[in-house]
Amino acid sequence: MKKHIQAYIATTIILLLLIGVGFFIYLNTQKPNKEVISISDDVYLVYKDEYFTDETLFRMEGDVIYISLNFIKEYIDSDIFYDEKEKMVIITDQDKVLRYIVDEDKATINHREFMLDLPVKEIEGQVYLPEDILSSQYGLEINFWENTRAITIDSFNSNYIIGQVIMEGGHIRTNFDIKAPIVLENIDVETNLFIFEEYMDWYKVRTFDGIIGFIEKKYIKIDLISNIYSTESNYSLDNMTSEKINLTWDYTNRKMENFKEANIIYGVNILSPTWFEIIDENGNINDKGNKDYVREYKGLGYKIWPLISNGFDPDLTNKLLSSSSTREKLIKDILLLYYEYGVDGINIDFENVHLKDRDLLTQFVRELYPVFKEKGMTVSMDVTPISVSENWSMCYDRKRLSETVDYIILMAYDQHWATSPVAGSVAQYTWVEESLKKVLEEVPKERLILGLPFYTRLWTIEDTEEGEKVTSVALSMEAAKKFIEENSVSLGWDEESGQYYGEVFKEGKTYKIWVENDKSLRLKASLVNKYDLAGIATWRRGFEIEDIWPVLSQTINLN
Repeated sequence: MKKHIQAYIATTIILLLLIGVGFFIYLNTQKPNKEVISISDDVYLVYKDEYFTDETLFRMEGDVIYISLNFIKEYIDSDIFYDEKEKMVIITDQDKVLRYIVDEDKATINHREFMLDLPVKEIEGQVYLPEDILSSQYGLEINFWENTRAITIDSFNSNYIIGQVIMEGGHIRTNFDIKAPIVLENIDVETNLFIFEEYMDWYKVRTFDGIIGFIEKKYIKIDLISNIYSTESNYSLDNMTSEKINLTWDYTNRKMENFKEANIIYGVNILSPTWFEIIDENGNINDKGNKDYVREYKGLGYKIWPLISNGFDPDLTNKLLSSSSTREKLIKDILLLYYEYGVDGINIDFENVHLKDRDLLTQFVRELYPVFKEKGMTVSMDVTPISVSENWSMCYDRKRLSETVDYIILMAYDQHWATSPVAGSVAQYTWVEESLKKVLEEVPKERLILGLPFYTRLWTIEDTEEGEKVTSVALSMEAAKKFIEENSVSLGWDEESGQYYGEVFKEGKTYKIWVENDKSLRLKASLVNKYDLAGIATWRRGFEIEDIWPVLSQTINLN
């Protein structure tokens, strides 16, 4: 027992003394610290103001430093992706998608092959990336310091406060206590240190070659802030326009064989024809497009962002997303299709996705975005309001998706859907606003487009032996108007829904309707101004009454 206690005390002392190993390249021509207390010959990893002793986090082969994928995912890039089955590491950002296969000396960037000096490696069951990949892709400076036995990892976009030693006699200690053990003594005057935190009369500091600890404030003068370049996201809004987006989905249920004439739609600047649908697990796409449509509408000044869907098939989607090579092929095929049509963007409409595939859906979009951006195309993605439905809402990681597309379109409708057990509005104003506010907690307003409906539902309620039976049918704005007129439905304004509501009893059945018209849609469209959104999208062209277009355009473009 005594031996165990002695061993425990010894271990504790060693751990306390080791609180300082690691950080950064020398500024100017400073010499390495000579007064380091030698604790061990073991190598340690240092990142920011922390040190790591787990030897599985790094490897050294000759002069080459390898860092584990686990460490990178935890501290550098939470979005780095590893396909264990295909032994493939995938790195994505706004401009590129890179794929590295373990132990191969070639990789791809945006589907173009290039050669590697040093491959990704698998060592004892763990994946490691060489320092040159980390340097080129993440802007990291990785060094090994012989005198401190530290591997330091730094990024060029680190904004660290720098302090300078101004008095002799300064020591770096393991804690902010004058009695704490010294890890570096008698630091030379004019030595620069990184300052991390302030503790009463002490600073937590780090030397450039990897000593971490605490020094009394009286020895330090805050000299400057190192800001080589900003740590903020390099995300660019180049694809975005200052004009409010006014998109309408142009529904197509079959191949558009003959296109006759493009018609001006007041205020609309983007058309999203529903042309493409993935139809099998091999990624084959049903193409309903028409090049004359693109040419004619682009000639009138419209942008064309065709929609592509997953057919709302969750099992098919799972098979498509689960394999990295299948995702890569699918993205190539989609790009070729869109490039062939000469369109301006893509609208991704993947719905009814298994919750287990949430991260794979995000990964798919992260891999798609850079190759479309490279071709000058805008990427938008449709999402539903936030709810507890796994396949229809929880499958979207809205925050991460918004970081890798140009626009998120919130489909703020189907509050009461086709098979809803109770009758109600498709999109009452209060529900739309609350849905919008929740999504704005995850998606920046400048990337969020509000989707509105041009349809309503006519609800039929009847008593049966099994109980009350509720059914519905979707009606266009014109069809709803016709039903109301033909059945003499009396309408009254409902404040909560922001719609006119009416009901009629006929032949033993009760019919209920919440009407979409110029007043209700103007009210919902005004949320674009209230929350300074990117614009609106409407489902769908053909369901509207012609007078609605100037109402929407004038509403969202109010200054």
